[in-house]
Amino acid sequence: MSTAAVDTDLHRAGGLSCLVISRTPELLNRMLATLQDARAFWHPDDEVLCSWNGSAEAENALQPPAPALPGFRIAQRQPYHFASNMNALARQAQGEWLLLLNDDLILDPGSIDRAIHLLSQHPEVGVLGGRLRQSGGQISHAGLLFSSPEGLPYNRLRPQLGPLIDAEGPEALESGPIPAVTGALMLLRRSDFLAVGGLRESFRVCGEDIALCLDLWQQLGKTPYYASDVSGIHDEKSTRGTTSDQHDIRAVGRLAAPFCQHDQAFQARQSHWALQEAALLCRLTEEQWHQAGVCRQQLDRQQQQWEANQQHWARERSALLARIDNLEQRLEALLRSSSWAITKPWRALGRCFAPTAGRQS
Repeated sequence: MSTAAVDTDLHRAGGLSCLVISRTPELLNRMLATLQDARAFWHPDDEVLCSWNGSAEAENALQPPAPALPGFRIAQRQPYHFASNMNALARQAQGEWLLLLNDDLILDPGSIDRAIHLLSQHPEVGVLGGRLRQSGGQISHAGLLFSSPEGLPYNRLRPQLGPLIDAEGPEALESGPIPAVTGALMLLRRSDFLAVGGLRESFRVCGEDIALCLDLWQQLGKTPYYASDVSGIHDEKSTRGTTSDQHDIRAVGRLAAPFCQHDQAFQARQSHWALQEAALLCRLTEEQWHQAGVCRQQLDRQQQQWEANQQHWARERSALLARIDNLEQRLEALLRSSSWAITKPWRALGRCFAPTAGRQS
């Protein structure tokens, strides 16, 4: 589609409400600064609503967004709870689109425009998530899958392989319907969000974003969608920390298990990405075995060279020791000779005229 057509779609779409929760002015200021380039086509009705969880002193450190950005306001000041905070912001939002953002997110230029364009073109999609990478370049988020039959969620392409997964590889760049996406970057229609009752507030630490994906699928028949060109940087848990989330993960599993076990359409969507990931892991395993074999060959060659050097230096050492022993024997014979004894007076006389001459007596 041409750029002009995209521009027309974006102008035709309704207003956007960006929802963010924060207590850290440095993170929020940084995220707001990236919004300006992430959406080039700001509407007069666009807005950024914040649920502030920090102190009044920290709030004073917030910097006003650039003039090109829509109105930013603190819409509420409440203790942190992701689901209830976001639900309260959504009830105040005026836009057709809701964009849920983490305050530690750094959006890539054009990401919001691409997200709105995609969602406006696909009415069957309920929620859209993007491709997020860590500040070091590794994949942070590329959609969520579920173990079967337990339904426990896990991050696709994130099996603790770190730099082995290429954030720009073909697997990460493929877009399409997927079982779930993360609430760190999530775009959906406000009408759909309200139709399913928003985020479930029963979760303590995490999981409400995944539950929302399942609710949209079950109640509205709308799928989550992974869009690889909607992108940014997100260091996972940089704001939430390492609070235990096992209770919430098990709760998500109880919600997802029926889908994994009985919903054929859900199973087909899950299978596509799971098979792709399995093929990638097999390829990575083969590559690692190959590299390990190359390293073993290099090690064997170095060991052989080291042993050859050891033998060479052993021979050299033996030859030098033999020469030293021979020289010492000659010196001992010289010191014990009658000539050495007879010439002692002359050596003493020589030292008088040449003090630096031989020092043996």
